[in-house]
Amino acid sequence: MAYLGFSPLDGETRTATASDAGLFSSTELRVISLAERIDATREIAPNSRFGRFVEWALGIRLARPLADPRLESLRRFASMVRHHTDQLADEDVSSFVASGYSRGQAQGLLAYLGDEGGRRGRLA
Repeated sequence: MAYLGFSPLDGETRTATASDAGLFSSTELRVISLAERIDATREIAPNSRFGRFVEWALGIRLARPLADPRLESLRRFASMVRHHTDQLADEDVSSFVASGYSRGQAQGLLAYLGDEGGRRGRLA
């Protein structure tokens, strides 16, 4: 009888597929849907001088980072994949994996949110 590994990290040596996107929790999927709508690179830093001015002068409450650093990392990575796939660097993938996600999940996000440039070789 063969042994089957059920840990999501056991498959790190195989080629990542879009089915690895199913390893996200429901909260993480909500963060991904948020990242699809909002480009994180175009956000105004709320603690910057300009950010404080916008809040004061226009009364607009600027977006704040998510309280959970792991979810904030997911939001930023998903936003980069969705809006700037061509600018995605190895460092972005490495920081995403360092925050506790797998390369398979990164590949799943690339396949789901826009793998236009054939970036699969980067993550394999």
